[in-house]
Amino acid sequence: MPTEIIIAIGAGLLCGFLNTVASSGSAVTLPLLILMGIAPSIANGTNRVPVLVGALIASIAFIRAGIIDWSLAFKILTPTVIGSILGAYLAVYMPQEYIKLLIFIALLCAFLLLFSGIKKLIEKEFEENLRYSGFEIVILFAVGLWLGLIVLDGATYMLLALIAFVRLPLVKANAYKNLAILATSAIALAVFSIKDEVNWEIGGIMALGSIVGAFFGAKFALNPLAKVWTFRFLVTVILLELIHMGMQYFSTPLFSPSL
Repeated sequence: MPTEIIIAIGAGLLCGFLNTVASSGSAVTLPLLILMGIAPSIANGTNRVPVLVGALIASIAFIRAGIIDWSLAFKILTPTVIGSILGAYLAVYMPQEYIKLLIFIALLCAFLLLFSGIKKLIEKEFEENLRYSGFEIVILFAVGLWLGLIVLDGATYMLLALIAFVRLPLVKANAYKNLAILATSAIALAVFSIKDEVNWEIGGIMALGSIVGAFFGAKFALNPLAKVWTFRFLVTVILLELIHMGMQYFSTPLFSPSL
């Protein structure tokens, strides 16, 4: 039992750090929860606890740094939150096989996006020429839908959406990304909790590590070096996720035969 606690805290720490600096912290926590014998649906709900706590700590750090413009935050959060509500309810009723397929497709798309000029956008400092029209609203709604459905790599899509479409510089994009993760995780956690699909004991242990990870992640995200390392973190974690899921699909059928 002490070993499991240490592993859970360590996983939460990595989750908080990665989600704050780039994304894909759930790539650490979700597989770990399932390996601990927790059912996939409950693991999906339990995972929202460290994600929520980490996003809260990171958001507080960004707010104290004076990065958040609340009028812009409202514009970003509104379509994102609406999408997350729908996504969270879909997650409760969607078969696990379809969720696995969606995760693999989303990972592949995220990996391909990273090599379509995103690196230059991440490293670029934009002028004050923000974009927020119907197209950006649809993009943010779609990202929110994914954040509610399965938080895995949702932060990647939010970060890329804020940089590539809304045209925010990396530091600001990271700040609003964590704010969006905070809001959508709270909604998803509430839905999973109502459905009794949250293991609060394990989730609470992971949240302790997430607090520390998110604190140091926010410090790092404000550093100029984040421009270089954010892209490297994204590529490394997403590539490892693709390899891991590919191995799973080769060893087990993607869809179980109907009885």
